[in-house]
Amino acid sequence: AMHGGIAAATTIASLPVCPASSTRYLRPSQPQLRGGGCATTSASSPPPLRNRSFGTLGLAQKKGRATHVVDGTPRPLVSAAAAAPAAMATWTVGVWTAESFGADGGAGGGVPLAPSPWERPLVTPDIKLVRGCGRKGGKGSAAANTEVAGNPGGTDDDNLSTFDETAYFAALRTRSDGHQLWTAKALPSTQTVLQDNAAASAIPPGVVCVADAQVRGRGRGGNTWTSPPGCLMFSMLTTHAEGRTLPFLQYVATMAAVEAIQEAADQAMSAAVPGFRCGTGRAVDVRIKWPNDLYSGGLKIGGVLCASTYSSGAFDVVVGVGINLDNAEPTTCVNRVIAERLARDGLPLPSTPVTRERLLAAFMNCFEALHGLLASSGGFAPLEEAYLRQWLHTDQEVSLEEDGGVTDVRLTVKGLTSTGYLLAVDGKGARYELHPDGNSLDFFKGLVRKKVP
Repeated sequence: AMHGGIAAATTIASLPVCPASSTRYLRPSQPQLRGGGCATTSASSPPPLRNRSFGTLGLAQKKGRATHVVDGTPRPLVSAAAAAPAAMATWTVGVWTAESFGADGGAGGGVPLAPSPWERPLVTPDIKLVRGCGRKGGKGSAAANTEVAGNPGGTDDDNLSTFDETAYFAALRTRSDGHQLWTAKALPSTQTVLQDNAAASAIPPGVVCVADAQVRGRGRGGNTWTSPPGCLMFSMLTTHAEGRTLPFLQYVATMAAVEAIQEAADQAMSAAVPGFRCGTGRAVDVRIKWPNDLYSGGLKIGGVLCASTYSSGAFDVVVGVGINLDNAEPTTCVNRVIAERLARDGLPLPSTPVTRERLLAAFMNCFEALHGLLASSGGFAPLEEAYLRQWLHTDQEVSLEEDGGVTDVRLTVKGLTSTGYLLAVDGKGARYELHPDGNSLDFFKGLVRKKVP
């Protein structure tokens, strides 16, 4: 199985190997299985989701005293475990809805949500949903009030997030994505919260779950990543009808992340330079490292993880994203990248850095539009040109070791194949589809090739 365990009471029926992606198929007559994805895929299938992405940002922990920057102030790097409430038996998650903030989706009204979504029972007993109430003391303080079931009007600040839901909803322009917001100070993983509960708890599509810190952030191949404060870490639930285009959903997510960062940089540049041309996608150096990582100046600043289940004629997909927003060490972060761009041109720094709320809303706005285009067009072709402008790899040379390392084959990357793998050519112009061998953390090590027309 790809993610998580199976509930002890679950009966496991035979699951077919998925021809198009690493997705668990659920028959309506079968009990709903948690987590999951097929354990194997054929060599000719499109890129499996389980092996294609990092979900939450993992910051390398170097020896010595590392620092991160919050609101422009260097602070010691705090581990996710230290940031989490001690001995948390139940993780309290506040639930907020766009309707309660008067949001209309920016395009004729949002999709009505089921009443009292915080009362929805979850299959994970350690996660408790509570109603998010209005802020009383401003952004990110214990003065924010969260109503606890069984204690109306009471507060439960042990796992209260600093995420400012008012600022987020003010910037949200979607029709439905992101209209239900879950927030927590710390969680084991936003990805597993939604994966484990999506089908069994009937969570509506568009829900987004944000944590200030994660103690068991999920990555590709089941890797666990340190996810400290100062990062935007979230997972969202969406649906997708077409299995053939499902593998491209992770590409849509990486595109939305890059566009959201570029939008934030555009706003900073516009404030410093009246008349600055926005929308070029080149305000700062942020690119996609195929298939799922975000890089700036050769350093990783984020990543994406997609996991899906199939039931009742559609795919439920949990899209996890981690973006380093404020931790300038040990690598770099979005706010440092923007600050360095301004400094290079001798421009003043913005009065306020990019916030998680603004970046998340921008991502949701972009993702909904791009996903809609992918779904309506039935393929990635309308998005491919924009994707290739955002990635790092056009005309990149790769070296493949074959025959046990005896033969060194050199190829040049030209784009993507129709199934989403790398398209490369050799010195004679022969075209090849490149697949990762599944054994290396770096996709560009251990590539295998298949000749294509």
